[in-house]
Amino acid sequence: MDDGIVEDSIADAIIEVRGVSVSFGGLTAVADLDFAVPRGAIKAVIGPNGAGKTTLFNVISGVQAPSSGRVLLAGEDVTATAAHERVQRGLARTFQNLQVFSGMSVLENVVVGMHTRLKSGVFNALLRLPSGRREEVQARDKARALLGRVGLAAKADFPVSALSFGDLKIVEIARALASEPKVLLLDEPTAGLPAGEAGRVAEVIRAINAEGVTVLLVEHNMRVVMAISHDILVLNYGPVTALAGIDLDVAEGEIVCVIGPNGAGKTTLMKTVVGLLRPRSGEVALDGKPLQRGADKRVRAGIALVPEGRRVFAPLSVRDNLELGAYVRLSRGERDAVAADLARIYDIFPRLRERAGQAAGLLSGGEQQMVAIGRALMARPRLLLLDEPSMGLAPLVVAEIFSVIRRLHAEGTTVLIAEQNARMALSVSQRGYVIEAGLVVKSAAAAELAGDPAVREAYLGGA
Repeated sequence: MDDGIVEDSIADAIIEVRGVSVSFGGLTAVADLDFAVPRGAIKAVIGPNGAGKTTLFNVISGVQAPSSGRVLLAGEDVTATAAHERVQRGLARTFQNLQVFSGMSVLENVVVGMHTRLKSGVFNALLRLPSGRREEVQARDKARALLGRVGLAAKADFPVSALSFGDLKIVEIARALASEPKVLLLDEPTAGLPAGEAGRVAEVIRAINAEGVTVLLVEHNMRVVMAISHDILVLNYGPVTALAGIDLDVAEGEIVCVIGPNGAGKTTLMKTVVGLLRPRSGEVALDGKPLQRGADKRVRAGIALVPEGRRVFAPLSVRDNLELGAYVRLSRGERDAVAADLARIYDIFPRLRERAGQAAGLLSGGEQQMVAIGRALMARPRLLLLDEPSMGLAPLVVAEIFSVIRRLHAEGTTVLIAEQNARMALSVSQRGYVIEAGLVVKSAAAAELAGDPAVREAYLGGA
């Protein structure tokens, strides 16, 4: 028997996680976890932010080494196996933060996923030798067929920038399938999608599984989880501490960003600043004076949050959603000033003027994000908190939203951004903080962070 084969592996399991723990300094992100994924199943992993779900995926896919424990793939211990070797052995994954090549077509994005299966070397490709050209043609034909399987054949030659966010999620899945995996890890495949688009992605996952691919799924959308999963693993706060002694400051008129992986504590930080969560220790101060506890008091003091996932009031009109952001000011009798600010929001987001009477729940994801930002601005905040403003948005809409953030800064708004899209966040910020597992691991000027090799490798896609 080969050294890598584990004799007591579970017969029908394609993935086994045995006694896995992951610690970052004094923090435990995953604690002594044991479970198996049966071959041919769809298994969902659910739990609150910070429970260790993405850390678990990183361990299984080889991005993160466990502090202890083992990972088995088809009965073989792959704990010490590199990520690219696990891909060659039949493991593929997607990431919660959209990862597409924006300068390529849909077809080209899928072909990229075949690189571990192509035989032609670099020199063969560069010299355009016949064997390399033949393999390229074959790869493109396979990619077209794969796009047909996921319902995107008609958009194969579109630039990815022209696709909806739901289509982009499916492109990511198709690219992962291009490596011909036996098991597919999907990290929040429906995050940021409206119900219809989420249902479409769920049907693609179901079809992939019916073709024999095992799926391990991290997902917050319980409607999707219950519709397609065969069994469910619940993680409940692997970390001992979601935030650990974080010190952070934002000067008046600055844009400061907080970047880091999913589960690092970014949303917890934002909720703590606005008063939705109460810290066990430490304090939040404005102008050097500690703020009172409670979100209502923080809002009255001048802090407004645009939450992750937008959270618009779906049945209410766009105008009503915006005016709710000014409820404190309206209670003070500032109706004329509120009306002037509403006109300003319509100037910043002209599409909202056109849709003022429309139910917010019927808007696109990008338009809902505009409503959420506009609603926060109606409070005339001294500090605007933006939690994952790019989540669930197509690249062109992301660029539009960050253009608005630049405009707000030019007009004097102070902004704190928590964002997985580190490239965009650093492009608009003066300073930034990198957090991992609840700890600040680096802080510097945004330009310095953008040029830091470690930050580029971890968050900006390398050099």
